[in-house]
Amino acid sequence: MSDTQIVELDEPEPAAAPRPWRAGSLTLFAVPVLLAAAATLTLTARTETRPTLAESPAPTTAPRPAATLQLIAIITLPPSTPSVALTESGNPEVLGDRRWSSPGPAYPARGDVAEAVLRGDIYLIGGTGTTEDGRNVFRYDTMTGSRQRAPDLPISLDHAMAATLGDRIYVFGGFVFAQASARVFSLGANDTSWTEEALMPQGRAAGGAVALDGRVWLVGGVALNGSWIPEVWSWDGAGRWSTGLALMPTPRDHLAVGTYRGSICAAGGNGGPQAFECYEPAHNEWTKLRDLRKPVLAGRASEAGGWFWVVERDVHAFNGDTWNFASRLQSPRAGGALVTIADVLYFVEGATGRPASMEVLKVR
Repeated sequence: MSDTQIVELDEPEPAAAPRPWRAGSLTLFAVPVLLAAAATLTLTARTETRPTLAESPAPTTAPRPAATLQLIAIITLPPSTPSVALTESGNPEVLGDRRWSSPGPAYPARGDVAEAVLRGDIYLIGGTGTTEDGRNVFRYDTMTGSRQRAPDLPISLDHAMAATLGDRIYVFGGFVFAQASARVFSLGANDTSWTEEALMPQGRAAGGAVALDGRVWLVGGVALNGSWIPEVWSWDGAGRWSTGLALMPTPRDHLAVGTYRGSICAAGGNGGPQAFECYEPAHNEWTKLRDLRKPVLAGRASEAGGWFWVVERDVHAFNGDTWNFASRLQSPRAGGALVTIADVLYFVEGATGRPASMEVLKVR
């Protein structure tokens, strides 16, 4: 038996100025706790908020009065059962004999990088860290884990989106000093410098890019004004964009995006940390699927061995029906790069505060 009281506060309060957020500096705040009014009663307060972010525009889905604060406190007697997400351990449940390994040396790790594969090498592009990191591009050897410098970007970028189409890597948008960019650059395997392509329809950052059916698709992210971009964009590789496609059911940024069984899937992110939705280009429609079992912010996604993988602090593996936990990285991190080559997963860099090695998981 429980008594539930709903308290609604609608008091004006000055709006906080938007501050850019980067994945490496994410801080999760616990929900407020209402102190007990009687020694024999336990009060549980739940306040719905988004995580406080730092260093990227704070997205909004629709205009609303900035001075209005609505707080809903739910007081339940006796204490309610903890949510499933809070009780999940994240311990491995599948592929228990498969562990991440580190084949090569450790390097200073950037966060919020873009990644792409070209001719069997992994390219890590831009990111946060030192003042030079936003222009740096490194090419990683998958056999040794060692890296070499590739041509620098013309500008400093973080939270950019990248994909390989044909024999070129394309880098879309990203933040340029906390402002979402509309610029596009490309690089071939033998190029000594990046080529600038036609602009995107508008600035976009902190989303995801994948190549599928001869096109590049952009999903999620924020615009120059800090609002979420719910539209899917498609690019043909020759400068022509298709916009106005189906709207993502849960707009968000810092999400994990990858292809899975011919669809484009988006997992977690700021604005829907447990949301999992897939877009079918052939039908131009989204499908909401089973939520992640734990929140994921600034994770990375890829398909390997028939599974859809989402890697952050915990490792989720989706088999087409349910989510399972697999082995964690040796050095858990966020904002790094995740790619698949021949059913082998490679995770590179990511914000750790210390040098990190490339980690490898052989799915089969």
